[in-house]
Amino acid sequence: MKIKAFPLGLYQTNSYLVWNENNEATLFDCGDPKIQKIQTFLTEHNLVLKNIILTHGHGDHIGGINEAVKLFPNVKVYIGEEDEEFLTNSEYSLSKGIHGFDFKYTGNYTLLKEGDSIFGFDVINTPGHTIGSKCFYNKEARIMISGDTLFRRSYGRYDLPTGSLSQLQQSLKKICENYPEDTIVYSGHTDPTTIGEEKRVLKSQRMI
Repeated sequence: MKIKAFPLGLYQTNSYLVWNENNEATLFDCGDPKIQKIQTFLTEHNLVLKNIILTHGHGDHIGGINEAVKLFPNVKVYIGEEDEEFLTNSEYSLSKGIHGFDFKYTGNYTLLKEGDSIFGFDVINTPGHTIGSKCFYNKEARIMISGDTLFRRSYGRYDLPTGSLSQLQQSLKKICENYPEDTIVYSGHTDPTTIGEEKRVLKSQRMI
């Protein structure tokens, strides 16, 4: 399993391209329509994009999926079932403030729930930043895609639509207590970190 980050858009949101030995690839989050660098990388490395998996529904994480589906018509899009409305409701996705227009996704998609498995990743419910925020854990590679739930030395906002401080605290506790400390965490907006490192920080901040 290999992984490469592509910071996209005004907020430099990390989109993560993950691929296997069969040259099959999955993209976690796609926050901006300008995805030429991702397209070029896929072509240069002979990778076939199979899936786009959305960690949650904010505009800086979903704003490029219409363009991506045009470029890769066979790609499948996935989002947490509780964040489904974010795909078409800009008051939830905050796309007007992020992109300057009311974003609506017009393609097909599949809903994810805890316990599902996709491209070798287990789906974990981690509400708090949004009600449908999900983290994705690959046991073999010991990596976690955390979206905006957990950052390096920080965590996601909980004062936006459907956010909740108490749910976020429970989600952070869930991650820290149930997954190995050497798990590498790839978040939506910061450098990689580990669960063990952030566990100590969160305890000092009294978030867990």
